[in-house]
Amino acid sequence: MLLFAGCARQELLPVPDPGAAPADNTLPGQALLLLSDEAADAFGQQAPPASLDGLGVRCLERVFPDAGEFEAKHRAAGLHRWYRVRYDPAASRTKAGEALGALPGVEAVQFPPRRIRTALPFNDPHLSLQWNYFNDGSMRGFKAGADIHVVPVWEQYTAGSSDVIVAVVDGGVDRSHEDLAGVVLSAAEGSRNFVPGYAPERITADDHGTHVAGTIAAVNDNGKGVAGIAGGRNGRGGVRIMSCVIFGDDDTAYYGDEDARALVWAADHGAVIANNSWAFDFDSEKDAADYARYFISTRDDPTKSAIDYFIANAGTDAQGRQTGPMKGGVVFFASGNEGWQYAAPSCYDPVIAVGAFGPDGKMPEFANYGPWVDILAPGGSDSDSAYEEWILSTVAGGEYAYFPGTSMAAPHAAGVAALLVSYFGGPGFTPDQLKEALLDGAVDDIDLQGRTVGGGRLDALGAFSAMQGQGDPDDATISFSTDYSGSWQIPSHETLTLTVSVNGNGSARLPVTFSSDCPGATASCTYSRVNVSIDALRAEPGDYSFTVRAGNGTARTFPFTILPNHAPRPVLAPEDRILNAASAAVSTVDLSGCFEDPDGETPVLKILLSGDDILSATLSGTTLTLTPRGYGLATVTLEASDARGASCTASFRVLARNNYRDLDIYPNPVTDWLHVRPGRDRTLSVQLYNRLGACVYEQEGAAAGPFAPLDIDMRALPGGSYTLSVNGQAFTIARP
Repeated sequence: MLLFAGCARQELLPVPDPGAAPADNTLPGQALLLLSDEAADAFGQQAPPASLDGLGVRCLERVFPDAGEFEAKHRAAGLHRWYRVRYDPAASRTKAGEALGALPGVEAVQFPPRRIRTALPFNDPHLSLQWNYFNDGSMRGFKAGADIHVVPVWEQYTAGSSDVIVAVVDGGVDRSHEDLAGVVLSAAEGSRNFVPGYAPERITADDHGTHVAGTIAAVNDNGKGVAGIAGGRNGRGGVRIMSCVIFGDDDTAYYGDEDARALVWAADHGAVIANNSWAFDFDSEKDAADYARYFISTRDDPTKSAIDYFIANAGTDAQGRQTGPMKGGVVFFASGNEGWQYAAPSCYDPVIAVGAFGPDGKMPEFANYGPWVDILAPGGSDSDSAYEEWILSTVAGGEYAYFPGTSMAAPHAAGVAALLVSYFGGPGFTPDQLKEALLDGAVDDIDLQGRTVGGGRLDALGAFSAMQGQGDPDDATISFSTDYSGSWQIPSHETLTLTVSVNGNGSARLPVTFSSDCPGATASCTYSRVNVSIDALRAEPGDYSFTVRAGNGTARTFPFTILPNHAPRPVLAPEDRILNAASAAVSTVDLSGCFEDPDGETPVLKILLSGDDILSATLSGTTLTLTPRGYGLATVTLEASDARGASCTASFRVLARNNYRDLDIYPNPVTDWLHVRPGRDRTLSVQLYNRLGACVYEQEGAAAGPFAPLDIDMRALPGGSYTLSVNGQAFTIARP
């Protein structure tokens, strides 16, 4: 019996530009007009002009009504000039725009106005397209609230913890995808391929598996792509994905136990939630019914054995002791996409079978149904072309696509389960508690279109409410303590991490929230602890605080200070040095003692070179390597910067020359200044003779050296040939 992925249609589609919203995001039959000051007062007092008869105008009214005592201020601001026009929504926009724009006194037509959408908590650019998380009904045919109600959970509780591992038993997850970077386990960390003929370490990226993983764990607030249900905060990722590959190429041999081995492996290697967006393949509904009855009753099936093993043993060690955030595991299965009343393995009672609903609040015809379907989650509509009604997520190759199907619904339930474990998980937390909260929190508001299922719509906030105790926040005995014992003074380049323990919240399990006036302060919260990170680089130096609150009652504020930043300063610049360019000799310079930082940072060094035709300079750590490329004098400037960009510089000179010669006489020919440079500091006796033998320049006891040559002014001398004597050594000099 073959396995197939439970996605009805898997067309790879382009993600539309969020800025180019479809027409259904606008209000039909409305326009805003800006009138001239002269036309404004009379406009709303008269009947609509005859030129608008074809529009079916129903209303002309001021956008900003008469403001009484503030009317004078409104008029000064020109607010009285804005009018709203309501007309027949069936009228074409082009016709309405032309007719309204032609009216006397109309200076502008804003047509049509945009709908208003509630702000979302993360900056992922395609989050606004994920109706499955937040559906405000603004799209035509969409039903407000037909989503998983997860935004309040993100805001009040958690967005996912890296302590939680979700096994995606499916095609391979693309570990290199920009929106899954860092959250998908490597083969060394637990991901594994169970397909015959493939190396166990080979995790081949697959569209279906990557789509499922993105719904669960795409990194939130990273400014990229989509959001994941348990994708964490601040671009750092949330829950982790274990990719358990059970699908290979079409011609790959199938042993019939890949899925079973994958579930057992996942249980033994840290996963506490397993998502299975696949089902057994059947030729007909009768075939499915017969096998479902057999599957439920038989004991001789490796998949059932593996499911039972995962539920009983996930999150524990070889001795059965709890090591994970939950003692035991939860297994999710897609119900399937044939529109039948039977399917397997999703019919097996210990698993959570997930059916689908669409953005219109209806169960699509493709979704399998029956009392064995435990819960409904977003899976898209029956439409073959309205892909905005499907589920948007990650796919292989770093792309994004819309897919429909119960394959897409199952990871929604797995993702909310991961949020519950992230927040409530800990010693003694069990799958029964999670399952009860998930199912009890579901809402019965989906139009089943005459069919029967066993549960309602997945509701993340409802699940959290069901999980909490009924204690009054004002009566709860809650206190806070921290493992940090420092001064609460943070150097401006450091990140302080600490844990605040929430004591006494075990029974009430009130929502714990974190807030701070510091831009660099973030935290992940559970009912029992708050993991705080304060990145000083993301805030200006100064005094700040953060507050941890349980429910609406007990709170504690922790003040802290980000210390002022001080720029690095030079301590000792390297000495000037001479390189033998004739032999291309390389020189190294140790820069470790050149700079110090008052704040204790290790400055970042940068080389600024004048004379790169003379010298090349490379830096490795604090070792500078100098290589001559020509002859002459170059200046090496060292710039030391700290993490906030404050910097200082120090310079030294490098002379590249032929060290086999005692003297450099340059330039020759000479037009203005002639330079005499010895290879070491010396006292020179210098005479310059013209071709008649007359001495035209003389200097005795002249001090000179490699970096302080003797300069002879030749500008007043006539052209010709000269003889230069330096300590008795003669040189012929040409003056053009």
